[in-house]
Amino acid sequence: MRINSLNEMRDFAFDFAKKLRPGQVINLVGDMGAGKTTFVSFVGEYLEVSDTSSPTFAIVNIYNVKDFDIYHLDLYRFENEDDILDIDFETYFYPEDAITFIEWADRAKSYLPDDMIEVRIEKINENTRDISII
Repeated sequence: MRINSLNEMRDFAFDFAKKLRPGQVINLVGDMGAGKTTFVSFVGEYLEVSDTSSPTFAIVNIYNVKDFDIYHLDLYRFENEDDILDIDFETYFYPEDAITFIEWADRAKSYLPDDMIEVRIEKINENTRDISII
């Protein structure tokens, strides 16, 4: 799907958020600056999360929603797959009462669940993105 503005990204994220259920893991794929964190922020806005931010330095941000949590991970700084062992990855990769969003999941390939939803965001230009869900 072609997204031509932040408003369209917001609408797309809201539609996506309506379908989310606890236990799901979403793999966000895209280059730096593609809009992965923006996408999660809009999902959070739909779910009434008051403040979201990039977890690049924290690695994991946890947001409380009415009936469940949202885990937002950014694995960009991981140098090898086993770096994931430094966090409680099973809680995040196999959530029961939460939804997990992972940026740069390929940095921990061997540990990822098989049934992730993949959201690919390709930056076409400053305002335009192509988004696909796999």
